[in-house]
Amino acid sequence: MSSVLVSRRAMAAPLASLPRGSCYHRRAPKPSSSEMTDLLARYDSTLPFSLNLAQLLSVGHPVSTDSLLSSVSYALSELPRRLATRVRSLEALPFIVGTNPYVTKTLDAYKESFQWLATHPPVTNLQENEQFVEQLADLVQRHANDVPTMAKGCVVITWTISGQRTLC
Repeated sequence: MSSVLVSRRAMAAPLASLPRGSCYHRRAPKPSSSEMTDLLARYDSTLPFSLNLAQLLSVGHPVSTDSLLSSVSYALSELPRRLATRVRSLEALPFIVGTNPYVTKTLDAYKESFQWLATHPPVTNLQENEQFVEQLADLVQRHANDVPTMAKGCVVITWTISGQRTLC
């Protein structure tokens, strides 16, 4: 009996190290708005455009205004499709996984990025391209910690499944 108590205490130690007030509250994920649902349906229904290596290497050679605008046009058509797939995959997770705060945080970030890309106006000149590239770099930076964030969610889920109390 005492060995069970010791192991439970040892497993609960990481929870004790959390800062006071950092409670996790599980909530159902926010439903998508009808506008978001329509956008997701539009982009999710089309398959991503595949590129072979020769096409990928030839993009932008030689660099010209037309080739640059063609590349940004491709990015604006393809990135929303791929993000729509990720959003749909995260929304399709089992309910208990979807209520995990780390999974919800990642899902919300993907939805925001998808909506920004899907509603972005076409880039028509080099100045707009520069602005788009800066905004795209910020978007990539915002998603730099998505994998560690999802990993935190997996740890909490593991503790929940093993019977440990992870909620405050």
